[in-house]
Amino acid sequence: MKVHNQGVLDSSNIYFHTPSETALKMFFYLVCTGHYFCDKTYIVNRQSYNSFLVLHVIKGRGYVEQGGKRILLPEGSTVLLDCYKPHCYGTENGWEIVWCHFDGPQARAYYDAITEDNTIVFELQNPYAVRRGLDKTYAMFHEASKAMEANISKYITIVLTELLNSDNAAAAENMQSSTTENILAYIAENVSQQLTLEHLAQKAALSPFYFTRVFKKETGYTPHEYLIISRMNAARYYLKTTDLPIKEIAVNCGFASECNFCTTFKRIVGTTPLVYRRSEYMNL
Repeated sequence: MKVHNQGVLDSSNIYFHTPSETALKMFFYLVCTGHYFCDKTYIVNRQSYNSFLVLHVIKGRGYVEQGGKRILLPEGSTVLLDCYKPHCYGTENGWEIVWCHFDGPQARAYYDAITEDNTIVFELQNPYAVRRGLDKTYAMFHEASKAMEANISKYITIVLTELLNSDNAAAAENMQSSTTENILAYIAENVSQQLTLEHLAQKAALSPFYFTRVFKKETGYTPHEYLIISRMNAARYYLKTTDLPIKEIAVNCGFASECNFCTTFKRIVGTTPLVYRRSEYMNL
């Protein structure tokens, strides 16, 4: 639904959710979520709003004030705010943000653990998991699909877990594994897109050379090899479970042409897409 607050532009949306009794007892539950585009007049100044807030700055910059402190929120940063206490946040230059107000039986314990050192603003080396969790929560309402409360809780848990682990980066190997897992999830969701090495490295916030080295260490494949295998797995599925034309399957699997798709499929699988479709065995 559209927003009518000062400084919030027309392209913004907000959605409210009333949790079930089960969600109130068991889950992290959503109070409201939004994707805002704001001008420099946007400000929120409240004594309380009974919930916790996770806000991620997609573009632009802003600030948050709580407990007598003012902290800047640069592009790419995330703030976790206890909205039971007086708080203020906004932007003086304009920004794009995605956010959610949430609560739940374990919300206070998570908040206390994450902010144990009084840090409420996080600049993660790889904010993809936080952004993805917030985007997924928002999309369940914005795209008018079924807003399953267990899934809402799952995505909020993912976001909070990323923030909880944000200061444990001393274990570089764990951080690399997390980065690779995020990229694997990104590839799975975007297998139809033209994913270049440079694009994936940028998502991982690493140089292409270092990203390739980390990725191969974690998966055993180069990013290009893994992407091709992922596309072949998607193609096998389409060939065996749908009647889509070969050309359409090629597009759905990220290939620029049917010819390129057929050549790659035969090289990897050992037979043509048409023969594979007609074959008796799934793993031919």
